Amino acid sequence: TQIETDPAGALTAASASIEAFCKIYLEQHNLPCPKDKTIKPLWAEVSKFLGLDPACLEDNDLKKILGGLNSICDGIGSLRTHAGSAHGRGVLAYKVEPRHARLAIFAAHTLILFALETSEKRKTQVASHKA
Repeated sequence: TQIETDPAGALTAASASIEAFCKIYLEQHNLPCPKDKTIKPLWAEVSKFLGLDPACLEDNDLKKILGGLNSICDGIGSLRTHAGSAHGRGVLAYKVEPRHARLAIFAAHTLILFALETSEKRKTQVASHKA
């Protein structure tokens, strides 16, 4: 798999997956796309629309988890910038191992899946209020 043969490329794919999800989500919901179309501002727009902003919750446990999703986005974006295959590398390059790429991919998958499930839940709630 790419994780084993090209962990830096797999890391880049994890970041691109979140970016693509966010861009498509914003387009499908006719929401404004931020000028900076990188992972962190894209996720900020989507999470704000979905009500996933930790500051808007009262439950401290959920605040921590949702804050973790923000950290996942920030971390994957930063690691992609410093160690992914999308940018040239300097003399002191990160040594991305398959386990790092696997962590980024599974974390990206978890974030996207939670956002999709939250979106579906909101659609169901809106539909039930209209009935």
